[in-house]
Amino acid sequence: MIANESPKPGSFWDALQALNPTIAWKREFSGYTMQRFMQDALAGVTVGIVALPLALAFGVTSGAGAAAGLFTAIVAGLIGSLFGGSRYQISGPTGAMTVVLLPIIAQFGLEKVFVAGLMAGVMLILMGLLRLGRFVQFIPWPVITGFTNGIALIIFLQQIPAFLGVKAAKAEGIIPVTLETIRVYLEQPQFWTIILTVLTAAIMILWTRVNKRIPGSIIALIVVTVISLILNLEIPRIGAIPTMLPAPVLPSFSLKDITNLFNPALSIALLAGIE
Repeated sequence: MIANESPKPGSFWDALQALNPTIAWKREFSGYTMQRFMQDALAGVTVGIVALPLALAFGVTSGAGAAAGLFTAIVAGLIGSLFGGSRYQISGPTGAMTVVLLPIIAQFGLEKVFVAGLMAGVMLILMGLLRLGRFVQFIPWPVITGFTNGIALIIFLQQIPAFLGVKAAKAEGIIPVTLETIRVYLEQPQFWTIILTVLTAAIMILWTRVNKRIPGSIIALIVVTVISLILNLEIPRIGAIPTMLPAPVLPSFSLKDITNLFNPALSIALLAGIE
């Protein structure tokens, strides 16, 4: 190739350029002003406040724990902001993924979730390089509607143990967990967790009539937590959260793990790609 000749479209050089985040950074910060910084800072604080209770809740719901949900939101948010492909992209926890992670944790344990996540990441990269995203256009809208509503129902059922104040049973399916939860609750019923849950939902729904700038989720989080502390209620709590991020450690795995986790990893990759 001649020194002054520009690379042809579709070349390997173009692929490297597409993976280079500095191009997007230069475009984003061109003519950047203090006013734009204040707007971005306010937006970041707002999103962080909204994502905090979601991250804690989804961590608990998936079975990985509140700390795992919080750490994941922090790390994913940083990586997404540095390498995201959209100027206005916001990375945050997703309830749909808890549907996939719950049976994986129940069957293989928490450590294997990290292996499945790494495998899913490799699969997503391969899907992108092979341009498989073009096939999304052939998915019927009723499938997407059913997919979304099905996930909503599963997430609703996943909240029943916390709603009733009962520790969730270990099972691969959500229906056995729900039935066991109801059975345990009926043996020793109590109503405070139900009252606090309904109050939290009511505050989040009605708060927009009071103030639209401050997220209702953080108001509900503060108000209901204070009420539970003042009344000294004996209800399940998240507990202590580590004050520092854990050091990254590559999970141990074997060829057998890769074989056993192929289908779960594929489910994670497909869900992430479709979302």
